[in-house]
Amino acid sequence: MTIATRKPTGRPSWPLLLAAGGEGAGKSFLAAEASASDLIGRTYWIGHGEQDPDEYGLIPGADFDIVEYDGTVRQLRQIVRDIAAEPKGDKPTLLVVDSGTKVWDTISENAQLDANQRAARNGRRGDGDATIGVDIWNKHKAHWRDIIDALRLHDGPAIITARYEEVAAMGKDPRTGKTVPTGDKVWKVKAEKGLPYDVDAVVHMPIRGTYTLSKVRSVRLQLEEPREWPGFTMDAFWRALGLADVETGRSAYATPVTEEADLVDESGRDWLAELADTQGDVDAITALGSAARAAHATDQVLAVIRGAYQEARRGPDAVDS
Repeated sequence: MTIATRKPTGRPSWPLLLAAGGEGAGKSFLAAEASASDLIGRTYWIGHGEQDPDEYGLIPGADFDIVEYDGTVRQLRQIVRDIAAEPKGDKPTLLVVDSGTKVWDTISENAQLDANQRAARNGRRGDGDATIGVDIWNKHKAHWRDIIDALRLHDGPAIITARYEEVAAMGKDPRTGKTVPTGDKVWKVKAEKGLPYDVDAVVHMPIRGTYTLSKVRSVRLQLEEPREWPGFTMDAFWRALGLADVETGRSAYATPVTEEADLVDESGRDWLAELADTQGDVDAITALGSAARAAHATDQVLAVIRGAYQEARRGPDAVDS
Protein backbone atom coordinates (compact mmCIF):
# COMPACT_ATOMS: atom_id res chain seq x y z
CA MET A 1 0.00 0.00 0.00
CA THR A 2 1.31 3.45 -0.96
CA ILE A 3 0.96 5.98 1.85
CA ALA A 4 -0.52 9.25 0.62
CA THR A 5 0.87 12.36 2.31
CA ARG A 6 0.97 16.13 1.89
CA LYS A 7 2.88 19.02 3.40
CA PRO A 8 1.07 21.56 5.63
CA THR A 9 0.18 24.74 3.77
CA GLY A 10 0.83 27.12 6.66
CA ARG A 11 -2.35 28.98 5.73
CA PRO A 12 -5.01 29.76 8.33
CA SER A 13 -8.59 28.76 7.61
CA TRP A 14 -11.80 30.51 8.54
CA PRO A 15 -12.98 29.16 11.90
CA LEU A 16 -16.20 27.60 13.10
CA LEU A 17 -16.95 29.44 16.34
CA LEU A 18 -19.30 28.40 19.13
CA ALA A 19 -20.97 31.40 20.78
CA ALA A 20 -22.25 29.99 24.09
CA GLY A 21 -24.37 32.52 25.93
CA GLY A 22 -26.67 32.83 28.89
CA GLU A 23 -30.22 34.08 28.47
CA GLY A 24 -30.16 37.54 26.89
CA ALA A 25 -26.34 37.57 26.72
CA GLY A 26 -26.33 38.72 23.10
CA LYS A 27 -25.06 35.68 21.20
CA SER A 28 -27.48 36.29 18.31
CA PHE A 29 -26.58 40.00 18.31
CA LEU A 30 -22.90 39.02 18.09
CA ALA A 31 -23.61 36.88 15.02
CA ALA A 32 -25.74 39.55 13.34
CA GLU A 33 -23.11 42.21 14.01
CA ALA A 34 -20.52 39.94 12.36
CA SER A 35 -22.33 40.33 9.04
CA ALA A 36 -21.22 44.00 8.98
CA SER A 37 -17.54 43.06 8.72
CA ASP A 38 -15.89 44.10 5.46
CA LEU A 39 -13.89 40.86 5.56
CA ILE A 40 -16.87 38.79 4.42
CA GLY A 41 -19.40 38.82 1.62
CA ARG A 42 -22.84 37.31 1.96
CA THR A 43 -24.25 36.02 5.27
CA TYR A 44 -26.79 33.20 5.54
CA TRP A 45 -28.79 33.05 8.77
CA ILE A 46 -30.37 29.68 9.59
CA GLY A 47 -32.63 29.95 12.61
CA HIS A 48 -33.92 26.87 14.39
CA GLY A 49 -36.22 27.28 17.36
CA GLU A 50 -35.23 30.92 17.84
CA GLN A 51 -36.95 34.14 16.82
CA ASP A 52 -35.85 35.43 13.42
CA PRO A 53 -33.52 38.42 13.93
CA ASP A 54 -35.43 40.85 11.71
CA GLU A 55 -34.81 43.81 14.02
CA TYR A 56 -31.09 43.13 13.97
CA GLY A 57 -31.14 44.39 10.40
CA LEU A 58 -30.96 47.85 12.02
CA ILE A 59 -27.44 47.17 13.34
CA PRO A 60 -25.15 49.58 11.44
CA GLY A 61 -23.71 47.76 8.45
CA ALA A 62 -25.49 44.46 9.18
CA ASP A 63 -26.32 42.59 5.98
CA PHE A 64 -27.65 39.05 6.23
CA ASP A 65 -30.23 36.83 4.55
CA ILE A 66 -32.61 34.79 6.71
CA VAL A 67 -33.03 31.29 5.27
CA GLU A 68 -36.65 30.11 5.13
CA TYR A 69 -37.31 26.37 5.45
CA ASP A 70 -39.81 23.89 6.91
CA GLY A 71 -38.16 23.65 10.35
CA THR A 72 -37.17 19.99 10.00
CA VAL A 73 -33.69 18.69 10.77
CA ARG A 74 -33.76 16.93 7.40
CA GLN A 75 -34.09 20.18 5.44
CA LEU A 76 -31.70 22.04 7.75
CA ARG A 77 -29.02 19.43 7.06
CA GLN A 78 -29.50 19.83 3.31
CA ILE A 79 -29.39 23.64 3.46
CA VAL A 80 -26.14 23.64 5.47
CA ARG A 81 -24.59 21.20 3.02
CA ASP A 82 -25.73 23.26 0.02
CA ILE A 83 -24.36 26.52 1.43
CA ALA A 84 -21.06 24.88 2.38
CA ALA A 85 -20.77 23.51 -1.17
CA GLU A 86 -21.18 26.93 -2.82
CA PRO A 87 -18.01 28.18 -4.54
CA LYS A 88 -16.09 30.85 -2.67
CA GLY A 89 -16.45 34.33 -4.12
CA ASP A 90 -14.19 37.35 -3.77
CA LYS A 91 -15.02 37.36 -0.08
CA PRO A 92 -16.03 34.35 2.04
CA THR A 93 -19.62 33.63 3.04
CA LEU A 94 -20.58 33.70 6.71
CA LEU A 95 -22.89 30.88 7.80
CA VAL A 96 -24.85 31.25 11.07
CA VAL A 97 -26.85 28.48 12.80
CA ASP A 98 -29.00 29.80 15.66
CA SER A 99 -29.33 27.76 17.79
CA GLY A 100 -27.34 24.54 18.14
CA THR A 101 -29.16 23.91 21.41
CA LYS A 102 -32.51 23.79 19.66
CA VAL A 103 -31.14 21.65 16.84
CA TRP A 104 -29.87 19.08 19.35
CA ASP A 105 -33.15 19.18 21.28
CA THR A 106 -35.07 18.47 18.07
CA ILE A 107 -32.77 15.59 17.11
CA SER A 108 -33.22 14.08 20.60
CA GLU A 109 -37.01 14.49 20.39
CA ASN A 110 -37.04 12.84 16.96
CA ALA A 111 -35.10 9.87 18.34
CA GLN A 112 -37.58 9.52 21.21
CA LEU A 113 -40.54 9.70 18.81
CA ASP A 114 -38.92 7.03 16.65
CA ALA A 115 -38.45 4.76 19.68
CA ASN A 116 -42.04 5.33 20.86
CA GLN A 117 -43.41 4.50 17.41
CA ARG A 118 -41.37 1.30 17.24
CA ALA A 119 -42.59 0.25 20.69
CA ALA A 120 -46.20 0.97 19.69
CA ARG A 121 -45.86 -1.10 16.51
CA ASN A 122 -44.56 -4.00 18.58
CA GLY A 123 -47.33 -3.65 21.17
CA ARG A 124 -44.86 -2.76 23.92
CA ARG A 125 -45.70 0.90 24.59
CA GLY A 126 -46.42 1.74 28.23
CA ASP A 127 -47.46 5.03 29.76
CA GLY A 128 -43.99 6.59 29.50
CA ASP A 129 -41.40 6.99 26.77
CA ALA A 130 -39.79 3.88 25.34
CA THR A 131 -36.08 3.20 25.66
CA ILE A 132 -34.16 4.58 22.68
CA GLY A 133 -32.32 1.65 21.11
CA VAL A 134 -28.71 1.92 19.99
CA ASP A 135 -29.63 1.71 16.32
CA ILE A 136 -32.20 4.50 16.60
CA TRP A 137 -29.90 6.73 18.60
CA ASN A 138 -27.00 6.23 16.18
CA LYS A 139 -29.24 7.07 13.22
CA HIS A 140 -30.40 10.37 14.69
CA LYS A 141 -27.02 11.36 16.10
CA ALA A 142 -25.65 10.96 12.57
CA HIS A 143 -27.93 13.85 11.56
CA TRP A 144 -26.12 16.10 14.03
CA ARG A 145 -22.78 14.83 12.75
CA ASP A 146 -23.77 15.72 9.18
CA ILE A 147 -24.57 19.31 10.18
CA ILE A 148 -21.35 19.80 12.15
CA ASP A 149 -19.21 18.21 9.43
CA ALA A 150 -20.70 20.55 6.81
CA LEU A 151 -20.07 23.58 9.03
CA ARG A 152 -16.47 22.50 9.61
CA LEU A 153 -15.79 22.03 5.89
CA HIS A 154 -17.44 25.33 4.87
CA ASP A 155 -14.83 27.48 3.09
CA GLY A 156 -15.61 30.55 5.15
CA PRO A 157 -16.47 31.61 8.69
CA ALA A 158 -19.31 29.91 10.55
CA ILE A 159 -20.99 30.61 13.88
CA ILE A 160 -23.18 28.22 15.84
CA THR A 161 -24.89 29.54 18.95
CA ALA A 162 -25.82 27.55 22.04
CA ARG A 163 -27.22 28.18 25.47
CA TYR A 164 -24.76 28.47 28.34
CA GLU A 165 -26.27 27.80 31.72
CA GLU A 166 -25.30 27.27 35.32
CA VAL A 167 -26.09 23.76 36.52
CA ALA A 168 -25.51 21.71 39.65
CA ALA A 169 -22.09 20.06 39.77
CA MET A 170 -22.24 16.28 40.20
CA GLY A 171 -19.82 14.01 42.02
CA LYS A 172 -19.50 10.57 43.63
CA ASP A 173 -20.84 10.09 47.14
CA PRO A 174 -17.92 8.37 48.96
CA ARG A 175 -20.35 6.40 51.16
CA THR A 176 -22.72 5.05 48.50
CA GLY A 177 -20.70 5.46 45.30
CA LYS A 178 -23.73 7.08 43.66
CA THR A 179 -23.55 10.23 41.55
CA VAL A 180 -25.13 13.08 43.50
CA PRO A 181 -25.18 16.92 43.44
CA THR A 182 -22.15 18.40 45.21
CA GLY A 183 -23.83 21.70 46.07
CA ASP A 184 -21.53 23.61 43.70
CA LYS A 185 -22.53 25.22 40.40
CA VAL A 186 -20.75 24.94 37.06
CA TRP A 187 -21.33 26.53 33.66
CA LYS A 188 -22.21 24.12 30.88
CA VAL A 189 -22.94 24.37 27.15
CA LYS A 190 -26.42 22.98 26.46
CA ALA A 191 -25.99 20.96 23.26
CA GLU A 192 -24.48 17.71 22.08
CA LYS A 193 -21.59 17.08 24.49
CA GLY A 194 -18.93 16.94 21.78
CA LEU A 195 -19.75 20.37 20.30
CA PRO A 196 -17.05 22.38 22.15
CA TYR A 197 -14.45 19.87 20.90
CA ASP A 198 -15.65 19.95 17.29
CA VAL A 199 -15.46 23.71 16.78
CA ASP A 200 -12.32 25.77 16.17
CA ALA A 201 -13.07 28.44 18.77
CA VAL A 202 -15.36 28.97 21.76
CA VAL A 203 -16.45 32.27 23.26
CA HIS A 204 -18.43 32.15 26.51
CA MET A 205 -20.94 34.90 27.29
CA PRO A 206 -22.51 34.17 30.69
CA ILE A 207 -24.05 37.67 30.86
CA ARG A 208 -24.39 40.47 28.35
CA GLY A 209 -21.15 42.38 27.79
CA THR A 210 -18.91 39.65 29.24
CA TYR A 211 -16.80 37.62 26.80
CA THR A 212 -14.26 34.89 27.53
CA LEU A 213 -12.39 33.20 24.70
CA SER A 214 -11.70 29.71 26.07
CA LYS A 215 -10.49 27.95 22.94
CA VAL A 216 -8.98 28.79 19.57
CA ARG A 217 -7.01 26.74 17.06
CA SER A 218 -4.42 29.22 15.81
CA VAL A 219 -0.69 29.84 15.69
CA ARG A 220 -1.16 33.60 15.51
CA LEU A 221 -3.56 33.80 18.47
CA GLN A 222 -2.55 31.35 21.17
CA LEU A 223 -4.16 30.91 24.57
CA GLU A 224 -2.35 29.72 27.67
CA GLU A 225 -5.62 30.02 29.58
CA PRO A 226 -9.12 31.39 28.93
CA ARG A 227 -8.88 35.05 27.98
CA GLU A 228 -11.36 37.74 28.92
CA TRP A 229 -11.99 39.96 25.90
CA PRO A 230 -13.95 43.15 26.67
CA GLY A 231 -15.90 44.40 23.64
CA PHE A 232 -15.36 41.16 21.70
CA THR A 233 -16.53 41.22 18.09
CA MET A 234 -16.18 38.65 15.35
CA ASP A 235 -14.44 41.19 13.11
CA ALA A 236 -11.77 41.83 15.78
CA PHE A 237 -11.42 38.08 16.35
CA TRP A 238 -10.95 37.33 12.64
CA ARG A 239 -8.33 40.09 12.37
CA ALA A 240 -6.49 38.74 15.43
CA LEU A 241 -6.24 35.42 13.60
CA GLY A 242 -4.54 37.22 10.72
CA LEU A 243 -7.35 36.50 8.28
CA ALA A 244 -7.38 40.08 6.99
CA ASP A 245 -3.69 39.98 6.04
CA VAL A 246 -2.85 36.55 4.62
CA GLU A 247 -4.17 34.12 2.05
CA THR A 248 -6.48 31.62 3.69
CA GLY A 249 -6.84 27.92 3.05
CA ARG A 250 -9.80 25.61 3.15
CA SER A 251 -10.37 23.66 6.37
CA ALA A 252 -9.30 20.02 6.14
CA TYR A 253 -10.33 17.35 8.62
CA ALA A 254 -9.48 13.69 8.95
CA THR A 255 -13.16 12.83 9.16
CA PRO A 256 -13.79 9.24 10.32
CA VAL A 257 -15.84 7.14 7.92
CA THR A 258 -18.14 4.41 9.21
CA GLU A 259 -17.87 1.44 6.89
CA GLU A 260 -20.87 -0.69 6.06
CA ALA A 261 -18.71 -3.71 6.79
CA ASP A 262 -19.05 -2.88 10.48
CA LEU A 263 -22.67 -4.08 10.31
CA VAL A 264 -22.13 -7.30 8.36
CA ASP A 265 -19.99 -10.40 8.72
CA GLU A 266 -18.86 -13.36 6.68
CA SER A 267 -22.22 -15.07 7.11
CA GLY A 268 -23.81 -12.47 4.84
CA ARG A 269 -26.87 -12.28 7.07
CA ASP A 270 -28.65 -8.97 7.61
CA TRP A 271 -28.86 -9.15 11.41
CA LEU A 272 -30.71 -5.88 11.85
CA ALA A 273 -33.40 -6.88 9.36
CA GLU A 274 -33.80 -10.21 11.15
CA LEU A 275 -34.02 -8.35 14.46
CA ALA A 276 -36.88 -6.25 13.09
CA ASP A 277 -38.63 -9.47 12.03
CA THR A 278 -38.64 -10.74 15.63
CA GLN A 279 -41.25 -8.06 16.44
CA GLY A 280 -39.96 -7.83 19.99
CA ASP A 281 -40.41 -11.52 20.88
CA VAL A 282 -37.94 -12.31 23.68
CA ASP A 283 -37.35 -15.93 22.65
CA ALA A 284 -36.80 -14.96 19.01
CA ILE A 285 -34.34 -12.21 19.99
CA THR A 286 -32.50 -14.66 22.28
CA ALA A 287 -32.14 -17.16 19.45
CA LEU A 288 -31.00 -14.43 17.07
CA GLY A 289 -28.38 -13.26 19.57
CA SER A 290 -27.02 -16.79 19.94
CA ALA A 291 -26.82 -17.15 16.16
CA ALA A 292 -25.08 -13.78 15.80
CA ARG A 293 -22.45 -14.68 18.40
CA ALA A 294 -21.84 -18.04 16.75
CA ALA A 295 -21.36 -16.27 13.41
CA HIS A 296 -18.92 -13.80 15.01
CA ALA A 297 -21.12 -10.80 14.23
CA THR A 298 -19.63 -7.37 14.90
CA ASP A 299 -19.71 -5.79 18.35
CA GLN A 300 -22.04 -3.10 17.03
CA VAL A 301 -24.60 -5.68 15.83
CA LEU A 302 -24.40 -7.60 19.11
CA ALA A 303 -24.91 -4.36 21.05
CA VAL A 304 -28.06 -3.56 19.05
CA ILE A 305 -29.47 -7.06 19.60
CA ARG A 306 -28.63 -6.86 23.30
CA GLY A 307 -30.42 -3.51 23.58
CA ALA A 308 -33.49 -4.93 21.83
CA TYR A 309 -33.46 -7.94 24.19
CA GLN A 310 -33.33 -5.68 27.26
CA GLU A 311 -36.17 -3.56 25.91
CA ALA A 312 -38.27 -6.66 25.16
CA ARG A 313 -37.69 -8.03 28.67
CA ARG A 314 -39.22 -4.87 30.11
CA GLY A 315 -42.59 -5.92 28.75
CA PRO A 316 -45.45 -3.89 27.23
CA ASP A 317 -46.47 -2.39 30.59
CA ALA A 318 -43.08 -1.00 31.51
CA VAL A 319 -42.78 2.67 32.27
CA ASP A 320 -39.47 4.38 31.54
CA SER A 321 -38.00 6.77 34.07
